[in-house]
Amino acid sequence: MSSATFLPAYFEKLDTTPLEVVPMLAPDFSFSVLWNDPDGAKEFAGGYDAFHGYLAQREADGHLHHVVTSSRSGSLEVVLGYTTRHGELLGTFTMAAQVDDEGRAERLFAARTTSLPLSWPT
Repeated sequence: MSSATFLPAYFEKLDTTPLEVVPMLAPDFSFSVLWNDPDGAKEFAGGYDAFHGYLAQREADGHLHHVVTSSRSGSLEVVLGYTTRHGELLGTFTMAAQVDDEGRAERLFAARTTSLPLSWPT
């Protein structure tokens, strides 16, 4: 196993220029994001159209992903981390990606919660 390479690059683009992640997705892309916030839990899932809807509803201003640990085995990557908004702790997340031979995500799965903070190493 090695460290993830696709997902850290994905988060860098998602945090700065979100629409630039779209070329990082394979033609048969599908995803599921399980999202918890103070309003409750919801799922965003589907293909390209649903993903554009997910991107459009995000409140991305000041939102950053911080990867604490990552792993890659073959074409599968997994990361664990936390998010901040304008420097304040926001939530805990995990994400998995199945990456094709051209380095594009075929499948993305993410779960995010604001109700279960972890103690992050410094």
